[in-house]
Amino acid sequence: CLYLNIWVPTKTRLRHGRGLNFGNNDYFQDDEDFQRQHQSKGGLAMLVWIYGGGFMSGTSTLDVYNAEILAAVGNVIVASMQYRVGAFGFFYL
Repeated sequence: CLYLNIWVPTKTRLRHGRGLNFGNNDYFQDDEDFQRQHQSKGGLAMLVWIYGGGFMSGTSTLDVYNAEILAAVGNVIVASMQYRVGAFGFFYL
């Protein structure tokens, strides 16, 4: 693993500068999953995402794969990794 990206559920700021706090959103307050999730006393769940591409191409650094909102809405820790691909992907450099 060359790079590790980690997103944690915090106050999320979008590109347009509007701050959104998904944890206090009235839309989710009546949701059964939202209530059950915030009543637990344990730690947070962790989602590890490894991009595909058949070891020939791919990246986890595209804006499309930004997990900031996923972490905030799902109240999970999201981790993705960047690794070498292609002919030199498994060589020790």
